[in-house]
Amino acid sequence: FFSNPEIADGPFPPAVLCTRFVAKSRPMIDRKWWILHGMYCAGTIYIDAGAVIALARFKKSLFAAGIKRVEGSFSSNQAVRVVYEPEREHMENPAELNADEARVLSAVAPIKSEFIEIGHGLVNYTSTEIKRIRGCHSSEFEAILGYCDSDNVINRGNMVITVTDQILDDVFVTKTHHTKIRAEQRAPVPVSLSSPKLSAI
Repeated sequence: FFSNPEIADGPFPPAVLCTRFVAKSRPMIDRKWWILHGMYCAGTIYIDAGAVIALARFKKSLFAAGIKRVEGSFSSNQAVRVVYEPEREHMENPAELNADEARVLSAVAPIKSEFIEIGHGLVNYTSTEIKRIRGCHSSEFEAILGYCDSDNVINRGNMVITVTDQILDDVFVTKTHHTKIRAEQRAPVPVSLSSPKLSAI
């Protein structure tokens, strides 16, 4: 019945007993919903404050350099939680805190939470592989693993941000980041230079 294009969008007779699923115009929204609500989180990835800003504010991918530790056992393409854990970062590097990190710890204290969930995502590497490459640059993957399937751990297209804008602005975003955000918002749209030139007669 639905193979006939002339009647596919018209009223259906009662005799046609079926369920019809119509494609959405913005399928990415459904994909994000599926990652967030439809997939079991097999593990947790803990990231630093710099990675939080890159993911949540600038919509970048998650790179291994920003990963602090990994919890759980999971395979590639499985869903994981991405969280920030300020107290552990403070305990690991108490003497290496700069002004921004100290401000983050001070701002997150009233939340009274052991960690802040940043989002959910599909990983490109297994938990064992991520433990080996965490804190490393993508150019080092081949030397460490013997191969490099992807230069990032979670691609931005497979990442769903759950942290609220209020927490992001109050806790993580610094004056420097605000300046960069405003500059990007004011940046003009690049003009294509590939248009053909008229030759003189």
